[in-house]
Amino acid sequence: PDLDSSPDRSGMATMRCCVALLAAIQLVVPVAGLAANRALYPRALSAFNKKYGEVRPGTYYYRSQEFLEGSFDEMARVYGEEVAATMVDDVPGVLAFQPANFQPSLDIFSGIFGEDAARAMVIRNPALLSCPPSGPDGADKADAKAMYASYVVAATRPIGGLLLGSLFLLLSIPAIEIVTGIPARAIVQDAIKDVLN
Repeated sequence: PDLDSSPDRSGMATMRCCVALLAAIQLVVPVAGLAANRALYPRALSAFNKKYGEVRPGTYYYRSQEFLEGSFDEMARVYGEEVAATMVDDVPGVLAFQPANFQPSLDIFSGIFGEDAARAMVIRNPALLSCPPSGPDGADKADAKAMYASYVVAATRPIGGLLLGSLFLLLSIPAIEIVTGIPARAIVQDAIKDVLN
């Protein structure tokens, strides 16, 4: 028989089995992936609820359980489960960000900084997950300042809000002096000397 006009029946049966097997794998793998990604989801949800648990409906951080799960699943798919849980620990609000932006924005950042540098930048500053791929605040507008800021964010996060506010105030002293004409540096230096003596 002509092989082009009459296919081998056993070959067709084998092909059908392979197609069925691939279809079954595609159905099973995502479900198994979701289950694995949710092993650390309770920790992430706890961090989110600790900060945003009492959010009123209609506000930005008010999200359904399904949305939060989907956001964590996508973050875990893009960055890995442990890294995703750590990013939520650091910045709980990332669970409320649009998960459809996570991979496209990382791709844009990777085009600008390189894949490893971009991934590390977002891990240092998880708030970058809020960036859409393009637009006024899009990932496509990122430059060296975004990279530098990620280091500052990572370095100052352990300090906490009160100390970070104090640091900001100290860095603002020259501007305060210019605007008010008050010698704020001398006042702060005298106050520090009084505390140390």
